[in-house]
Amino acid sequence: MADITHGTWIKDGKAVDAVYQNGIKVYGRNLIKGGAHQTILAGTSNYNYKVLFTDLVPHQTYTLSMIANLKGSSDNLISACVYGNSFNVPALLVQNMVADGTATKWQFTVPNTGMVLIIYTGKQGAASGIEADIKQLKLETGDQTAFSIAPEDILK
Repeated sequence: MADITHGTWIKDGKAVDAVYQNGIKVYGRNLIKGGAHQTILAGTSNYNYKVLFTDLVPHQTYTLSMIANLKGSSDNLISACVYGNSFNVPALLVQNMVADGTATKWQFTVPNTGMVLIIYTGKQGAASGIEADIKQLKLETGDQTAFSIAPEDILK
């Protein structure tokens, strides 16, 4: 039997990837360590970003969810992108997500070459001078479930 520890399902000292009740997914493992609250400071680059996850699996469907706020921008959009082997080529997937303090999510399927998920401090190519304050940041496989911290944040 798995136990809930700080919102994360643990069984025999190891993280559980998903929990289903009556065929419905009620828990999905958060793949982003430190997702409870992250701040990405403003920079001078229009491509100011943070790498969120580096081991995306080709053809796997993921859901990214968060509550974000921006300082230094009236646009209130933040770009999440999937890149392949290089940042020198265009992103394979780009999603502009609302960053106005409300919960937002993006479900995507990784192409056969996608590996890295990043988030900009604003819109891709227009992120200079913007600070992003992100709460309840969660990446999980499949459909979205309620926020939980990454097991690595509590397991030692």
